[in-house]
Amino acid sequence: MRRHLVLPARGRALVSTDLHGNLADFEALAARFEALVSEEPHTHWILAGDLVHGPDDTTAASHHPLYGYPDDSARLVREVSELVARYPDRVHVLLGNHDHGHVGGPHTAKFHADEVAALEARLGSGERAALSALFARARLAVALPCGALVCHGSPDDTLERLEDLDTIDLDPARNDAYQRRVLATLLGSYGQPEARTARLLTKLSRTLPFPLTFVVHGHDKDERGIFWEGKNQVCPVLFGAFREERRCLVLDLERAYADAHDLRDGLEIVRVHHASLDGEAPPSEPPPMARRFT
Repeated sequence: MRRHLVLPARGRALVSTDLHGNLADFEALAARFEALVSEEPHTHWILAGDLVHGPDDTTAASHHPLYGYPDDSARLVREVSELVARYPDRVHVLLGNHDHGHVGGPHTAKFHADEVAALEARLGSGERAALSALFARARLAVALPCGALVCHGSPDDTLERLEDLDTIDLDPARNDAYQRRVLATLLGSYGQPEARTARLLTKLSRTLPFPLTFVVHGHDKDERGIFWEGKNQVCPVLFGAFREERRCLVLDLERAYADAHDLRDGLEIVRVHHASLDGEAPPSEPPPMARRFT
């Protein structure tokens, strides 16, 4: 199966990261996507993995500022599946490490000792089948002509070509050592030294009609809603950020971004919960931005 995707140099791309069963965040993003599509029909939405596995009931009821929300993983999977059916060439789901456990990968632990078992125990047979179908056809990486490589984690420089992703089996036991390493770092790496990511981007660019200049990834969290690792990695955060700080990206596919620092607050870097979409006024000043591996 084709596990990588190269987008055309036309339109825009909404990029969002880990939802972890947060239906309110998904609905705000879906409203933004529909608004973008009404302005520019050639708009894509890349959901960069970890759709499922939200807080347990005790945490959800705690009013915790980061994790006090109900786990709507089952409904979120249904809503995303319906959106993919409506926009099969526009909505792209990437596999996250939490999603992976439902299609042959290792089982994760966060709010439950076994997140996969905890979620599937709450699902009917039809819901389990829908969840497996969505994640079985998920991508591992998307290359954007504006220079972005979108993945769940921030991978190391093992991968030689994007086409190599198409031969990877989601069951790690069926892969060779190279494939196992590539899959593990795509789904599980939190960030890389700038030089290592630069080597990866240079290698992958050799077989593309455009240069890749930075990685957009999820898998990590920051209360302030976004952080950079050097100039070539950026993580817009949903899960693990305060509600008013949660960020997504809206990238112009016809623009060439020199690096991740070329993204502008309020233009490419956008707050998810915005007054024009859900009635919440954004803060007047952006928060300080963390930069790691500088």
